[in-house]
Amino acid sequence: MGIAFARGGDNANIKPDTVIFDYMKKIAVNVSDYQVLYFNTHKLQAGSLKMVQRQELIETFENVVKKSDGEIFSLPNEDVLIFFKKKCNDEVKACLVKVRFMFHDDPAVKHADDLQQAGLVKIFDLAVESEAFTQAVKETIAHTTQEMSISRDKNRLQPMSSVFNTSAKKMRRELTPEMLAKVQKVLTVADFSSFIRRQSICAVIGKAPPQRVFEEVYVSIPDLREMLLPDVDLTANPWLFLSLSETLDKKVLEIINRHDDGSLAGNFSVNINVSTILSDEFLEFDDNISPSMRSSVILELQLVDIFSDIKAFMLAKNFAQSRGYKICIDGITVDKLTYLNRVNLDCDLLKIIWHPSFMDVIHEDSHFMDYVNKAERAKMILCRIDDPQAVEVGNNLGINLYQGRYIQRLLNAQPRRTIFAIKR
Repeated sequence: MGIAFARGGDNANIKPDTVIFDYMKKIAVNVSDYQVLYFNTHKLQAGSLKMVQRQELIETFENVVKKSDGEIFSLPNEDVLIFFKKKCNDEVKACLVKVRFMFHDDPAVKHADDLQQAGLVKIFDLAVESEAFTQAVKETIAHTTQEMSISRDKNRLQPMSSVFNTSAKKMRRELTPEMLAKVQKVLTVADFSSFIRRQSICAVIGKAPPQRVFEEVYVSIPDLREMLLPDVDLTANPWLFLSLSETLDKKVLEIINRHDDGSLAGNFSVNINVSTILSDEFLEFDDNISPSMRSSVILELQLVDIFSDIKAFMLAKNFAQSRGYKICIDGITVDKLTYLNRVNLDCDLLKIIWHPSFMDVIHEDSHFMDYVNKAERAKMILCRIDDPQAVEVGNNLGINLYQGRYIQRLLNAQPRRTIFAIKR
């Protein structure tokens, strides 16, 4: 799900409506399944949306838009367009209730029962109102362009950017050493298990259903932030976040050590720092792991952590592998893959972040397949998979292991297995 602003910009060759109408062409085959919520934010009497308000508005609809393969756009006058499938109509209405409270102090909303009555929202059914919606967008852009032209003549034109993506982080404070100390203190006594998440790594070939190979056990940083410091960006300062991640590593190892429901008996991976493998906490974790189980445990190390201290990485890797653990290098983007020699690093798995630019690299770099072959494609995992195209591209490259929300949806859609007892 992308979120794009369609704004008039310095580049006169880019029309602000192009990205919107291109999207409509993309969904043309199933356009009758879609509706568009047209939010006239320019009618809010409080004036232009503040950055925090805009981010909150986008995040309110973000999940339902992702769920329905929709899109969010903004017009030059700051009006917001939200494309969604009709099956999510009730969820969108629930979002509108939240948005009404978000702007309840605005004079345009205060005396109205809902946003539609206030004239701030109109929902277009693209099955029958596609032309009306298109006309409304064109009129808004034309009117705004005219106002911008008048402002330019009066030398009052504000600088505008061209088409850009709004998936940027919400405006938050940066993590400070004092905040970090408080978070780490809380983590020593808090019930940390509620922040632990799992996501499966599966083998997917062609149209066959995914086969779970192992599960990644990780910490949900967004949930942790919302619970402890909702207005702070925990990842803004990489060095402080590294210190925080070391604390999180040790908490995860502690939880795995005392996990007694049998669901972590093997075939799982855990994100971990190089320094953590060399710590006393890892030695304690290792003591509690059955020797026969170690070979089914994968330690995922971030590429940036590895290259920050290669000597420490080699020491930690050799120790972990000598104990039987597998090593996976995580955080590899397609542009870095061609410079990475997996054989020299002597790791067991590579986790590569999926991005549509894979196609560009394949087409532009005639040697790309050689790089893939040298990296031993059977040991490559394509992660952050949100759409079926990634699996198709990966299969064409000979990659069989995948991870991401799309894979998890496929896995969850499979019927539950029935356990049959053997009669004696």
